[in-house]
Amino acid sequence: MNIRQRLALTVPAVLIALLGLVLPAPTGAAANSAQGGPGSFPITFQNNTRGTYADSQIFVTVLGLVVPGQWSYMKPDGSMAHINHLDATAPGHLVKKGVSYPDMSFTLAQVGGTVPSPASIRGGRIYISLGSPLYLPVSPDDQGWGGPDLRNPDDPNSDVYYDWYEYTYLQGQVAFGGNTTQVDQFGFPMTSRLRQTSSGYDTTRGITRTRAEVMQQYAASVGAAFKPLQNGYRIVAPRSSNLFLAGGAQQNHLTTAIDRAWSYYTAHPFALTRLGETFSGRVSGSTLTFSKNGTGPFTLRKPTSPDVMACAGALASGNDTEKQLGAEFCAAFNRGVALDTTAWYAPAAYYARTAKNDYAGFFHTVGLDKRAYGFPYDDVNDQSSVQILGNAEPPTGLTLGIGW
Repeated sequence: MNIRQRLALTVPAVLIALLGLVLPAPTGAAANSAQGGPGSFPITFQNNTRGTYADSQIFVTVLGLVVPGQWSYMKPDGSMAHINHLDATAPGHLVKKGVSYPDMSFTLAQVGGTVPSPASIRGGRIYISLGSPLYLPVSPDDQGWGGPDLRNPDDPNSDVYYDWYEYTYLQGQVAFGGNTTQVDQFGFPMTSRLRQTSSGYDTTRGITRTRAEVMQQYAASVGAAFKPLQNGYRIVAPRSSNLFLAGGAQQNHLTTAIDRAWSYYTAHPFALTRLGETFSGRVSGSTLTFSKNGTGPFTLRKPTSPDVMACAGALASGNDTEKQLGAEFCAAFNRGVALDTTAWYAPAAYYARTAKNDYAGFFHTVGLDKRAYGFPYDDVNDQSSVQILGNAEPPTGLTLGIGW
């Protein structure tokens, strides 16, 4: 089971929040989680900014669903409290550009660098911000919150350095699964070390290079279309930039590659065998009609370039089988291998051609073990930074390194 399947109930809502929307959620009982306790595990934060930021300048904001359908945030003592719009006027609330926000953050200095994770959390997101807390609104009904909006230059977080880690874990039910990510942006280098002594699991993912190295190498290595994604605060992912979406200057970045692939699979049969499954079919007009292991028919509509960059639209519609092949095509187009299905599961062939997602390709060059989450379906063929334990018992610990 991949990370998208594991987080299906919650991550899409969190990603919507990232776009600055207020998230709806069903009502539920008040949610408070005592510090530590059975099933909990320590999350340790390492200040690797080399003196650039003191622990008192590194802010942490943890949000997630400890009760299904109900958003909570973590307090400095590790307890989880239901989000409350009235906190925007409570003592110690935040204010920016004349707007008040709840203070849902704490600093590393306040917690001594370690907090306990709840024994149950869905769609957990651990935001790290440097020099400033994040400014996140809560809806008047206390059922949703709004995340940073990368497409809005007036967003209160547009001049804040931030990045995040995302995870889900339900003791005894859902094994821990989490990841660093560049699906929406890169703010600064982060690493995640996940340990579980009982199973011998101990892996580290992320980026250990300095921020200056990443920024300089990105500018030197990507094509002209991707250079404007970089600014002083972050590198924005194509899917989160108006440039690559409908109406943007780069809205047709992959159109020629998509046209070429659809023409090829009109003249030639399409066939993909992976993980013991075979997809086969042919394109007629704008639709690929296919079977899976001889069962079908299923259909996949021709995607647009924005569909590919966001792994959305035609590549994320239909039934589960159609979405499955949509994910495969999305990965193939981003990696530049759509015309040759024998290369779809050959990492050495990825990002070698002209028509590709330079942003994602770059982050695979700087990520540990060449792993990164550069686009939403980057876990196809296990290329992402995801860490998943083999059982539903708690990790021994999660250590998040905060670089600069």
